[in-house]
Amino acid sequence: MTASPCRPWRTQVSVFTAVTALSAGLLTGCSMSSSDGSAGKDTLTAWAWGAPAAGMKATAEEFEKSHPGVTVKVQDVGNPAIWDKITTGMAAGGQGLPDVMDIGGDYMGNYLETFPDGFANLGDMGAGSLEKDFPSGLWKGGQDAKGQQYGMPFEVNTNLVFYRKDLFEKAGVDIDSIRTWDQMLTAGVKIKKATGADLFAVDKAASQADSANFFMMLARLQGTFFFNGKGEIALSGKESVDALTFLKEANDKKLVTDIPQSQGTTSQMKGQSPVAIMPGASWMVGSFQDTAPEMKGKWGVRMSPAMKEGGYTASSAGGTYLTVSKSSKQQELAYEYVEYSMATLAGQKVITKADGLFPSYGPMWKTAAFKEPNPYFGINTNELVIEALSQDTPPDHYTKDYPKALKVYDDAQTQVLVKDADPEQALQQAAKLLAQQTGRKTAKD
Repeated sequence: MTASPCRPWRTQVSVFTAVTALSAGLLTGCSMSSSDGSAGKDTLTAWAWGAPAAGMKATAEEFEKSHPGVTVKVQDVGNPAIWDKITTGMAAGGQGLPDVMDIGGDYMGNYLETFPDGFANLGDMGAGSLEKDFPSGLWKGGQDAKGQQYGMPFEVNTNLVFYRKDLFEKAGVDIDSIRTWDQMLTAGVKIKKATGADLFAVDKAASQADSANFFMMLARLQGTFFFNGKGEIALSGKESVDALTFLKEANDKKLVTDIPQSQGTTSQMKGQSPVAIMPGASWMVGSFQDTAPEMKGKWGVRMSPAMKEGGYTASSAGGTYLTVSKSSKQQELAYEYVEYSMATLAGQKVITKADGLFPSYGPMWKTAAFKEPNPYFGINTNELVIEALSQDTPPDHYTKDYPKALKVYDDAQTQVLVKDADPEQALQQAAKLLAQQTGRKTAKD
């Protein structure tokens, strides 16, 4: 099973495109390309990009076989172009939108807040009975603030920690004994002394939005994110302060390599910028064997340590959702296609084979294809991902102001890691600025 290297951690950058489009009021130039004149009454249209589009085209063919007379047209719109097109269509009251859309997890909250009438309520069509078959946090990520279901989970990613077996062994550190991030910090000191390698890499100057990835992982492990379920700002809460404080402590101990996010992943995988660990997402399992085949046997992978003893050892790393447009004239048929693709074993086997993404549908994890070991890491990485996904982790609350939150956090991280600012003060200032920019309240601890 190979996850896609083009998934959520990269889509976070392109979220700015959608917001820019909103700000610019792109009500003109609305495309009618999807719901075009060639679509008959039994024709469904769908938008996606990359690997998901390949999977949806595969299930479209099978869906058509079981639904004589129905045609499903799946268009690979491309990323980030798809966000401009969806935003434009939403702003035009649904005009020009397809029947089915694949939506990034970091966009769901944005669209649900900005365009509350943009999606069909899947709960009204029976989706509620499927909740038990999906990771709880991911399922709730497809809901609005009232708990109404608008997105069916597509692919899913969780956070993992990739580690250099050879460096840990040389330093005499048993990684299986590490249960908390504080213990990992202690291990990092030993590894640096024995091998010269830093513990991990961070883009200290936050040259890209992705620079916040590790912070978000540490915050999620404590059940928090930039916003809470009420849409309040949670950025300055104790858990967020603890996360940024950990990064500062590692930096103060000189255990952090400074590498821009866009340049550092490959060099770390190949050992050219030696680090002991790479905190990352589950889709990276496939990237290692493609990017650094010569490092086979030197890299291991495990679940994350907890921030506190007994705390979460897994957290969300994003995903996408299949949705039905509120403007669709064939919502029931569109939902049938979504349900077949996302929530049946027949559809899941077809779509997973075609797109190579890690499915969200729990029953799929019990099939034979998920029992095979990964030769690169020497373990069954599918079982590792499934174990992580099985934790009852809370959902991420992105909101439409997520890009602004990401920017103020990145600025705070820069102040802390480059100019030695105090984490609590930096995050308080960031939360205050975000409140001024958005009009949102700051959550109380």
